[in-house]
Amino acid sequence: MNTPLPDRGQPTILVVENEVSNRILIERVLSTRGYYCLSASNGKEALEILDRERVDLILTDLSMPVLDGYRTTQLIRARPALANVPIVAVTAYALNDENEAALQIGCNEYLTKPFKPRQLLEVVDRLLPQR
Repeated sequence: MNTPLPDRGQPTILVVENEVSNRILIERVLSTRGYYCLSASNGKEALEILDRERVDLILTDLSMPVLDGYRTTQLIRARPALANVPIVAVTAYALNDENEAALQIGCNEYLTKPFKPRQLLEVVDRLLPQR
């Protein structure tokens, strides 16, 4: 296990999204607010990043190859050091059952795609402590 990098002085957000265009869009929106972004294309990559990096918030797609967002969230919540890191589920499905399932496995909030940049920033700003 690598030693975590020092605090960057700005909130760090891990964006877990298998669609490159969506990942780039999310990172651009977050960077306008001064957030530093790390990215992963699936849950396995996200867990590897979390082994070596400190993050303040995680945005994860729920439907991804290799390791989906549901299982990724469960594995993150099982790590004591990450138990209180806010997780936002990002889903293409506006079904109440899916949103409820995301909250039950440990997500703090969910966003349904497509969402407006303002909606993303509102959720992230609400979940991160005042800077």
